[in-house]
Amino acid sequence: MRRFYDKDPEGYHRGMTSPVSEWMLGGRRRKVGEVVRGRVLDIGFGTGLSVPFYPQGVEIIGIDASAPMLRFGLRFAEKSGRTVTLAVMDAERLAFADNSFDSVAFNFCLCTIPDPGAAVTEALRVARPGAPMVFIEHVRSHIFPVGLFMDALNPVMVALEADHFNRRTEATVRAAGVKVESVERWFLGVFNLIVGHAPHD
Repeated sequence: MRRFYDKDPEGYHRGMTSPVSEWMLGGRRRKVGEVVRGRVLDIGFGTGLSVPFYPQGVEIIGIDASAPMLRFGLRFAEKSGRTVTLAVMDAERLAFADNSFDSVAFNFCLCTIPDPGAAVTEALRVARPGAPMVFIEHVRSHIFPVGLFMDALNPVMVALEADHFNRRTEATVRAAGVKVESVERWFLGVFNLIVGHAPHD
């Protein structure tokens, strides 16, 4: 997975900021920015695609498995006039204290993290009680024939990009303990925006 993402951060960023990507994802990225507050942990920071959508005044701490992606992301954030703190880190083993973030955002990374349930559990550990938790991800479609197609395509995507094309992310998030408030599905259910919060107790 690191080899794939280390290879061409600039090309990845260019593709993810294309007019087609903006059409498909831009509106929901803005919604992510509307949810977060305070000290934000951005898991799957990558090349910093989420940065322009975060409100001024939040403190952005981003992690990713790929150092080259983060180096590109730091330059992109600086050009955007934003200050960020970045670290190469395993989302399944976060090097942060319990209850240390006001919000947590997952940005298109649960498809590549080996154990997504462990990553969400770790995010809950470092989130303060009641902290907003938001997930923008591609998932297995809830539409039966589309889901079957994604199941068939999944072995190819895993082999090429370490991308698990058919994960049931809403179920994973709920099972970890996130209190889900809303799920927005689009593009035949292939993309989900899941908004919730950490338990209050």
